[in-house]
Amino acid sequence: MVVNVYSTSATVEQCSRNELLAFVNNFLRSNFTRIEEMASGAAYCQLTELLFPGKISLKKIKWNSRNETDWIANWHTLQTAWKDLGVKKGVPVERLLRSKFQDNFEFLQWFKKFFDANYDGRLYDALRARNGEPLPASWTISSRSVRSKAPTVVRTNSITATPRSRDPCNAAGRSTATRNSHISNAVIMQREYELMIRQLNEDLIEYIKQRDFYYDKLRKVEVLCQEMENSPTVPREEIIKILNESEEGFAVSSQDGGDEKSGGIDKNGSKIWSSCQFHLDIAETF
Repeated sequence: MVVNVYSTSATVEQCSRNELLAFVNNFLRSNFTRIEEMASGAAYCQLTELLFPGKISLKKIKWNSRNETDWIANWHTLQTAWKDLGVKKGVPVERLLRSKFQDNFEFLQWFKKFFDANYDGRLYDALRARNGEPLPASWTISSRSVRSKAPTVVRTNSITATPRSRDPCNAAGRSTATRNSHISNAVIMQREYELMIRQLNEDLIEYIKQRDFYYDKLRKVEVLCQEMENSPTVPREEIIKILNESEEGFAVSSQDGGDEKSGGIDKNGSKIWSSCQFHLDIAETF
């Protein structure tokens, strides 16, 4: 049965920011470096599942999404579970979603007290429970908040029973074992590298498409010139039409300007077309 806790500034043990992050990271085998990163709600969902097994389906949780809609879905899942459990605590979702330090710090202070009151000391492999998903994913280039250098955190394979103590902030840090920490680190790094490789492969495919797209344009111009080999000029409009051809996924510049009195390339590398015809010396060019 859930144990509800009520806290004020006078009753909550004032844990520091680093102590709270260590508490979350030790139980979830995660790598949070800023209190603001808790704004996605994902960590609270798994910590609730740790306390009350079966109350939250972790398959529904969006662990590393940067989409606010997914964050809202995480919080909704948490609120539904808390309502079923009888947790008498309002969740200020709108304020937490802003990723501001103070709002998230105060909420995590309360949750730490709630966790200590309900944790039974059972073993829990958090990384396996979320299928090896890193939390948060450190490979992402951009995020809602800029991350600072991570404090030293001890990752462990499982959580051991936590004896009640007058020092609740440091108790979580002492409750973990380190004998399999090197294994958990390897799993997290492997997952991050897989994500990086996937992104690089997608970028490579896109670059190849762009290369082929522009090469095809040059080839069409070459064919046009060869077809008009016996003509001293090539129609300007035909070349411009080829250069302005578009294809799904590509944006073509609409530049056709420059000095319209002469043909060639200006000092900035821009194409300059003649007013009527683009003169080419077929023999010299091809």
